[in-house]
This record gives sequence, structure tokens and C-alpha cells, in this order.
Amino acid sequence: MKCLSCRTDNSNALSHCEKCGTSLPVLRRSEIVHRRIVFMIIVVLLLWVGGALYFIRDTIFPSVRITQKISAADRGGGERLNLRREAVTAEAPGVSGDAVSGVRDDKHASDAAARFSERKQVTGGWVTIIDPWGGQVARFRAITAGDGWLALPARACLGGNSWYYDPDIGREAGISGGLWINGDEVGLWQVAENSEIPDSPDLGPWNQGEPVSWSSLESDTEYQSVKLIPGIEQGFFLSTSLPDDINEIGVFMQGGRVVGWSFGGWLDKGYMWPGNPDTSMAYKTWVRYFYNMTFTGGREEKFAEALAMEKGHAGLDQLSALIEGFQLEPKLAEEDTPYYLLPEEIIERVLVLVAYAVGHGEGSRVVDMLNSEVLRRIGDITLLMNTVPAIADSRGLDAAIREIEGSGRYITGQMGVDVPALNRMHLQLYQDWLRSLVSVKALDEGFKTYNAARVYYPDDPYIHLLGVELALLDGDWEEAELQLYAGNYPPDLQNHYELLARRIEDMKGQEGKIVIRFPRGSNKIPVTADINGSLYQDFLLDTGASLVTIPSSTADELGLEIVHPQRPLKTAGGTVTASEVIIDRIEIDGWVEYDIRAYVLDMPGQPGLGLLGLNYLGRFRMDLNADEGTLLLTPR
Repeated sequence: MKCLSCRTDNSNALSHCEKCGTSLPVLRRSEIVHRRIVFMIIVVLLLWVGGALYFIRDTIFPSVRITQKISAADRGGGERLNLRREAVTAEAPGVSGDAVSGVRDDKHASDAAARFSERKQVTGGWVTIIDPWGGQVARFRAITAGDGWLALPARACLGGNSWYYDPDIGREAGISGGLWINGDEVGLWQVAENSEIPDSPDLGPWNQGEPVSWSSLESDTEYQSVKLIPGIEQGFFLSTSLPDDINEIGVFMQGGRVVGWSFGGWLDKGYMWPGNPDTSMAYKTWVRYFYNMTFTGGREEKFAEALAMEKGHAGLDQLSALIEGFQLEPKLAEEDTPYYLLPEEIIERVLVLVAYAVGHGEGSRVVDMLNSEVLRRIGDITLLMNTVPAIADSRGLDAAIREIEGSGRYITGQMGVDVPALNRMHLQLYQDWLRSLVSVKALDEGFKTYNAARVYYPDDPYIHLLGVELALLDGDWEEAELQLYAGNYPPDLQNHYELLARRIEDMKGQEGKIVIRFPRGSNKIPVTADINGSLYQDFLLDTGASLVTIPSSTADELGLEIVHPQRPLKTAGGTVTASEVIIDRIEIDGWVEYDIRAYVLDMPGQPGLGLLGLNYLGRFRMDLNADEGTLLLTPR
């Protein structure tokens, strides 16, 4: 509210001016109501004018026919133009067909009516391509021209040996043969004779100097006055580039006759009928020959046959058929191959079948099927990695390692990339295999595997520790110590490291000693000794026996000379007599003692067992640790 004295703007809620204090004029309620009514009237008028302009927009802003290629500006930033024919003009001859000029023109009205009549003739249908196993290969829109002729893209028909045309009006008809030669992108095929199909527009030659109309068979989209670039010969047709907006299956017409086709996603060009006078409409081939030439005997056919196996069919049979397909050469170019027959799609199915078979105990059969040659030919690293565990289970860890180093490295070499997951699997297999060899003390194989693993993984700490264990098993504590302290180990391997360090210290302390190990807490200490370098004899250590005893069978086998035939000998069962002999040498744990007197005595219940008595043990200082199960004999 403006103050009448100082002209200051004030809030409507105030009764006096904030600046000078003068009373403000009071806005009467009737004035407020009057202002609101005026505002509402203005809003209603604007809405009415906007609605009127919407209904007469075609008169003010007429549609523009396509000439040459549709520009980006005409497409409105890439949106498809859905220009309609001037059917309105045909129905209201008082309006000019040339909407740009806005002048009444009966000739243009007549042209529009003719085009409307031309559109009425375009009645399409569906082409269905069926494979030998009853599966649908493709289904797409088409239109007949003349005496039941259909222009079909070859790539849409690949894999089918039975083709059918089902018109929107009429009955389904088989497609028999037509004009097509191997390598043509498009063929002109004819429905079988005596088929009940509706009348079609005639097939006519394309006049390259005149514009054509185009109608989609997939939607209501159509364009008039389309000028195409003169065509290039392609088989029986002339191929030409298309405006960006013509991207559906459709038909080109000129003078009421079909003169060409577009094939949407199948082909990105237009294919126009040249109508050469010397072109015979006699068939060049038949549908069954088309199938034989393009599909029979190729990898894709075998894939299709395998995929057609009934549900519930044994998975291994389907897997075998798919693998057989990979042994065949492809017959189709990659861009022409139906997506479900592409190798990458088939591999997905193979992976499912492999997982199912392995999960149901058929891993060995899977491995037989997916041998090295097959894996390399398929060339999929995921398939190889899914097969390796089955190889390890059925043929061993070493076989799985060889498969990775053979087929795996071949596939990654073909790919030109490194696959970290494969490397991790390879390392894990080496670790597991080396661990198993250490556990069974297979020293020769263990060192061989260790050296192979170090080539690939020289810095892996776990493999390094397994190498230390191998050196200890081989009795070489010095090499074990050298290796142990040369590595760095993460926290999760510290316990392993410390255990090996203690074992090395124990071996260092046992240097120059005979180490006899026995079950912890046992009161019997068994040991095996080499007698005279000829045979091994099992003994029990007995500090209560004065002399070594050997069984009579050992004495006889060694041919020992008896030095005293009858010696009295006290035993737990009483006094007995035994022959006395001299043993030239006894070797235990690499330590040799010479000229040991012994009794020939068969122990009751244990005829093959001997005793190591004090005449042998007395040559050593004994250190017994029953809790750890070790006896150290240190030479005096």
C-alpha cells in the first residue's frame, strides 16, 4: 500500500505509514473482488485462444514432405518424424495439397487422393522361418507384390528350411522358391502356387529419377516424395542408402506399384527392383537349397540341433552335441549368425551343463569331453576355469596344473590379456600339490614341483616355506635355515615360520648325533639298523641287556661265524644258552659302529626282533625325552 504523503510502499496489513505515520488508504472489499474477476477473465481468454491454435495448427504450420535425406533439424533433435499423407486433403478437396502455399489447387488434391488410394493397397503379413526341428528362427513383416512375390533379407532366413507367409487378410501359405544366388543379401521369393493370398500391388521397375513414397509395415509411419540416391547393383536388386528416419521394415511405391523395400534392423539399405527386361522370373533356387547352401554341415546347424533337444534330455548328450559343434567350422559370418547360435551364447549353455554334470558326480565324463584340444578350440577362459576343479578331482592336482599351463596359457595368449583369477587358481593348485607331496615325504617329486612353482611364483611366501620343509625332510638344516631367513612372511604365516625355525634349531642341536624317534610316552623304543651293509634288522633298545641280540634267521642269512657256541644268558623267562657272534658293523642314522659282540637268540613271540644292549648303547651318551618321543645318542 503506497503512502499518499511520502510515497513509501507499505504492507497491506498496516494502517499507518512506517516512515511518516500518515494514515494509509483502506482498500475496500468490493475493489478486491473486482480485481480478482478481471484476472480470471484474462486467464480464461488465454486458455481459449491456446485451444483454438492447437486445433488449427496444421493450417498455420503445415507438414513438409521429405525430399532427399531428412535433416537433423527436421528430425527435431533425433526424434522420428511421423509424417502422415495428406488424407485430409483427399477427403476435403477444398483444401490445397500444397499446404506450404496455402492456395487451393485441385491437381495437388488429386495427387493426394491417388497416394491415399496407393496406401490402401499396402496390406502386409508375417513371414515365419522354421528350422528342421520345428523351432522358430525368425518372424518379421513382409508384403507380397505381383503374383505373390516377397523380398526377403537372406540373413533373416538363415537356419530355416520351411518358410511361411501369413497375410493379415487371407490364409497362411508356404514359400517355395525364388530369385536368389548364394551371396545375395536379398532374394525375391514366391509363395507356393494355389495359395489363397489377397490381391497385391503390381511389382514395377524403380524410376531412379522420380521420388517414391514409403510406408512402414511395422507402424503407421509413411513418407511422401522421398528422393533416393541412384542405386548400386546387388544381386537382382539395386541397393541405395536410406534417410535416417526410414528404419523399419517397409515398402517403396511409385505410380501405385511396389518398386522397393526396406528391412529395418536386418539391413540398413533400401533394395529397389530394377525391372530389367532380360530378368527372367523363373526360380533360381528353392528354399531347401537355400538351407543346404547356407546352413547344412556347419557349426551353427549342430548348435541348433543340440539346442532343440527335448527338455529333460540327458544334459551330457546335449553337452556332447554342443562340443561336437565347436569341432566344425562356422558356415555363417558372425554378423549373419542368429544371436542364440553365436559361440558366446552357446558357451553360456555349456557352462550350465558342465556345472550341472559336475554337481551330479559326472565330473570325470565332463573332463573326458572337454579335453585340451576341445578347450583350446572353444577358447573360453571361464569354461577352462570351471573345468579345472573337475580335472583336479578326477585326475589329480598335477593334471589340473598342466591344463592351466597348457590350455590356459594358450587361451590367454590368444586373448592377449592376463587373467588374474586364473593366476590365483594356478598358484592355489601349486600350493595344494606341493603341500600334499611334503605330507607324504615324496622328496623327488616335491623338489621337482617346488622348482616348477618357483618359476611362476618366485615371491610367494607359502611356497617358500614349503621349500624349507622339503630341505628339512632331506636332512639339510643348513639349506633350510638359509631359505627360511631369506623370506618375508605375512602375519597369517608367522606360526608356520616359527615352527620351522624351531625344527631347524632342533636339527642343529642334533648335529653329529643319532636321533631315534618313537611314539610319545611309549616305553618301547624301536629302531632299524643296517647290519654289515647287507640287511636291515629291527631292534628294541634295551638298557637292561648286556649284549646285542639278533635272531637266528639273521645270523644264518649273514653267515656269521660263531665264536662261542654256548653262552649262559639270563632272561625274564630264566637262564638260557645262546651262541655268541661278532657283527662287523651296525649303522643307524648314518652313524657306524664296528665289531659288536652279539648273542643269537630268538625272542619268544617275536622271533624276528633283536635287542640293542649296553655293549652298543654304552658307546654313546643317551638323552631321552619321552614326552617328545626322541632319543639322542651322542658318540662318546
